[in-house]
Parts: sequence; C-alpha cells; structure tokens
Amino acid sequence: MLRATASAFLDLLYPPRCAACGEPADAGPFCEPCAEAVEPLGPACPRCGEPGLAAVLCGACHASPPAFLSLAAGGLYGGPLAEAVQALKYGGRPAVARPLGAWLAAAASIQPGAAIVAVPLARRRRLERGYDQAALLAGHLARAARARLLRGALRRLRETPSQVGRHRAARARNVAGAFAASRAVAGLDLWLVDDVVTTGATADAAARALLDAGARTVRVVALARAE
Repeated sequence: MLRATASAFLDLLYPPRCAACGEPADAGPFCEPCAEAVEPLGPACPRCGEPGLAAVLCGACHASPPAFLSLAAGGLYGGPLAEAVQALKYGGRPAVARPLGAWLAAAASIQPGAAIVAVPLARRRRLERGYDQAALLAGHLARAARARLLRGALRRLRETPSQVGRHRAARARNVAGAFAASRAVAGLDLWLVDDVVTTGATADAAARALLDAGARTVRVVALARAE
C-alpha cells in the first residue's frame, strides 16, 4: 500500500516518460507511437527464439539444443525497443527498468512457483555503469509477476570480452564456463532474465551453470531478440 502510494505520488511529480523517445507515456514503457512501432517476435524457434517463417525448431537447436527450454521476448531488437535497451544500458536511465520489467512480465507466461534469476553483468561493466541492467529488470519483472527473485544465485567466474561482432561459435567459446550458480536454485523452475538475446550463447552458458547446481528447468525471458 505504501509503495503504491509513493509510486503514484512520484508519477504526479515526474510523469512517466517513454523508454525510447522520452516523450510522455500514459501507460506502459512506451508512448503510443513507439508502442505501435515495437515489432513483435512473431513466428520463431520455440527453443531459442530465432525468428523465422514458421514456429518450428531451427537447425541449430536440432543439431545442438541449448540448456534452456524456451525463450520469450518482448519483441525484435530494433526501432523503439532498441532505443529503450540503449537508454537502459548506456543512456544512464536505470529508471526505465521499472516499466520495462512490468511490460516484460506481461509478455512472458511465468508459471506459479517459478523463480527469477538475472544474467549477471561483468564486475567491471557494473562498476562503470553503476548498476546491472538485467538485475534491475529481473527485480521489476519478479514484482509484477509475483514471482520469487533469487539475488546472487548466479555469478560470473571471469570477465568475458563483449559478444558484439562475434559469430555464433565464437560467442559460445567466449562464455563457456563463465558462470556458476549456488545451491539455492536446486529443484526450482527458473526464468533467466537478460536484456537482449542474439545467438543465445550467454543464456545457454548461464542455464548450464544453473542446471549443474540442481535447477529443475530453465527458461529465458529477454526484452529483445536480435535477428
């Protein structure tokens, strides 16, 4: 009750702004024009979320399925959604994680009893940025979905170079063995939260660590899926 009252008061003082263009937004993370321009994921591989002409298992998942069972995303990376991701990660706007997390919770069918865990940001990048965007998203998503948030259950064992510009195999090598999970995940059905998924290599490595620690299942939810 107090949290809701405080939130309403802050919204009166600082009206919600679109996470993409910064214009006033009446509901959700986007103003009406930006919301209409967000491209949905559409038909995609049911395992890794790779966009395609039909919702069938892609060749990569046929050959070597990832450790996670499925991927849900708010939309395709591009347009206003890409602008919102950039604002969250590099634009110094951590506050947009709140409406984006709630929006993401509505896009994912999170089952009762599931627990939420975030893909942890590398320590150096977290210090430079001042926050971990995936952890912020996970917290707001868990609150909106009334799910359990597991803080610190997944950690990075080593710093990894940026995945940007790397092809699928190089991405997989870059993050192989980069994560470890605590026994707090044992026996749980988990949703792994990240901002953007491209090939799924990072999510796969993180999911393997969670399963090695005893998690029952891992599904992935991301703000955006890159093509």
